[in-house]
Amino acid sequence: MDPQERQRQRQARLIEAGLAVFGDQGYHHSTVRDVCGRAQLTSRYFYESFDSMEALFRAVYISVNRELMQATVLTLAQCEPQPEKLAEAALRTFLTFVRDDPRRARVALIDALNAGEGMASVTDQTTQDFAHLIAGFMQQMFPRLAQHKLDHLMMASGLVGACTRVTTQWVVDKCRTPLEDVLRNVLMLFHATIAHARTLDQAAAKQD
Repeated sequence: MDPQERQRQRQARLIEAGLAVFGDQGYHHSTVRDVCGRAQLTSRYFYESFDSMEALFRAVYISVNRELMQATVLTLAQCEPQPEKLAEAALRTFLTFVRDDPRRARVALIDALNAGEGMASVTDQTTQDFAHLIAGFMQQMFPRLAQHKLDHLMMASGLVGACTRVTTQWVVDKCRTPLEDVLRNVLMLFHATIAHARTLDQAAAKQD
């Protein structure tokens, strides 16, 4: 194994350990020693890959959201191409993802809000990534909304923001509300958007 591959593996171990430590203790109560102890590596190897705990947290956050994006895309690829079904499949994937591993929820939805100034641009980019995913489907299914001066990406960003806010509160409440109840309430926002978009798109089609 060459040195670069060994370093890559050590970095992966530190990210995995970071998820466990941040998820259990929270970002502000975690130390380099905690992470290195969990990863069974010395601090020398920590600083080989990361210059600070914030840098590690950023890497953990990106890893968690990359995993969520992959799970979401896979779910959508297997779903019947109808707006309501796609929305439900994606939302169920998201809610299940954070409920089934509280560590992910704490990193992605709680501590990411106050883990340092450098996180703002990272969380914004993540929000935009998911908004672009939704906007792509909206543009494909309702291509004429621009005729009504509606912006697919702006609407998608609003849906992502609403979903994130509801889910964050759900996590703060330790997911006491059944998943199906949360899904039903968040899905209503998507259904309302879909219904209005469909009406406007059909009206524009008649004018073409």
